[in-house]
Amino acid sequence: MPLSNNRHIDHDHLSLRGVRVLVVEDSWHVAKALKSALEQVGMDVSGPAASTAEARRLVAEHMPCVAVVDVNLKREMACGLIEELHDHGISVVVVSGYAVPPVSADKATAILQKPFSATELLTALHGAVARNQVH
Repeated sequence: MPLSNNRHIDHDHLSLRGVRVLVVEDSWHVAKALKSALEQVGMDVSGPAASTAEARRLVAEHMPCVAVVDVNLKREMACGLIEELHDHGISVVVVSGYAVPPVSADKATAILQKPFSATELLTALHGAVARNQVH
């Protein structure tokens, strides 16, 4: 998930610099790509967590502003975690292989269907951060 071929950081995403983001993804390759893309724009990445228990531990240690959460983890669904994060004021960008993920739309700031581009992810995160600043 490279942000661009020339490794130039899009200035539209400078407002993401320093923002703490929790990544919850059980696929190692996807998690690594997400972490790399987010760090490339200066975000402070917590995780990746491969389970809801690990995600909850990371939230307790490093309260994130936003979270990127795969709804379908290997042995569990992350619907409850998504609701908890939302209820704690953390904007959630849901990523899923499902066309219609089993998550309440009002609990997610954005829903991205896999595969998605780095630009789509960063745009969703930009909206999530802006939403947090308003609330």
